Amino acid sequence: DGNGEIDFEELCYLEIVMSGARPQAHLIDYKTFLPEKTTKQLEEWFSLNDMDDSGAISIDDALKIAEQQDVKVSMDDVTALLSEVKSAADGWLNLPSFCALWTCMTNAQKIINYREYLEAEEVAAYRAMFQEACEGGKEELNRKQVSDVLRNTGLVRVRRHLTRIWEEMAIDKKTMLDFAQFCVVIVRLMKRRKYREVNPQTCTCARLYEEGFTVKELLMSGFKLKDFEAIRIPARKLYQDGGFSALELRRVGYTATDLRRAGLGIVELRSSGFSLSELRTAGFSAAGLAEANRSMHGCFSMGDFTLLPQIGLKTSNISAAKLTWGGVFSNKDPKTFQRVTMTPLIREHTDGRHTLGLSLVTLALGISRE
Repeated sequence: DGNGEIDFEELCYLEIVMSGARPQAHLIDYKTFLPEKTTKQLEEWFSLNDMDDSGAISIDDALKIAEQQDVKVSMDDVTALLSEVKSAADGWLNLPSFCALWTCMTNAQKIINYREYLEAEEVAAYRAMFQEACEGGKEELNRKQVSDVLRNTGLVRVRRHLTRIWEEMAIDKKTMLDFAQFCVVIVRLMKRRKYREVNPQTCTCARLYEEGFTVKELLMSGFKLKDFEAIRIPARKLYQDGGFSALELRRVGYTATDLRRAGLGIVELRSSGFSLSELRTAGFSAAGLAEANRSMHGCFSMGDFTLLPQIGLKTSNISAAKLTWGGVFSNKDPKTFQRVTMTPLIREHTDGRHTLGLSLVTLALGISRE
């Protein structure tokens, strides 16, 4: 830290760097390495392969997922990683072990909250710099564009410094960087030290929001949707910037009126569990509600449940799927089955309440007209 002395923590860090040591699967907390979006994706893949709901998948299934996602790792490395996972001795992996294994196989870097390293004024300046470099309304830059921006601003004087960061962060020529990754590159390049802790234990959501934190930055700092609802962050921001669905927003207390003002459509709100009376109170017309209901019941009668946000095929990277009464089969792999709740009431569809058996569900879907 510039004081001319090395403390124990700095000595350990120096030893790790000099020896090239890697994180060990049984010692790490994968949540500090993997973004929430990646964790949710891994949970979906895990669920698709956990056919009997045992809470475990085979090692072969885990390696098959890695192969499908084009993860570059040698069998020697895989063998070494599996030897660190206790449950792997029996040939099975639970979800935490699978996520930890994935972290090590993909050489994921520990998540850096750039808001703990950069002052608010610096973040604002870098945001303006980033947005100016973006083309065509996109909010991401490729590696060359980032290099050009950093050179033009004088942040990079020696090319090898930036090359080292590309290698550390596993960023190739095809990788697109968003603003958060752009800031992390700057933090690493400038070798900035953390000047504060930003988390729910040290700061309040309201204070950080007033400071100018975006929804994504609040999420990165450990705050949840319920925290955003408590300080009444507009639903539009949460929907557009945070990527929350109408279903998630309804569950924490946002009303149909809030979501209509946020620009959400009648079909999305109806399929997310809002009743006809709630939607009518929000200002939707009777004719619009009738058409939305007709469209939804028409899909259900054909066995098409893709309107239900609970199924969530948008983020599962399944190119095509066949829906059945009990769940979803992937056309790529007929053995892969994702269970979903099929109940007669829309709220039970979206909230995932297992209240009816499959035989009753089939009967109820034929007669229910909520």
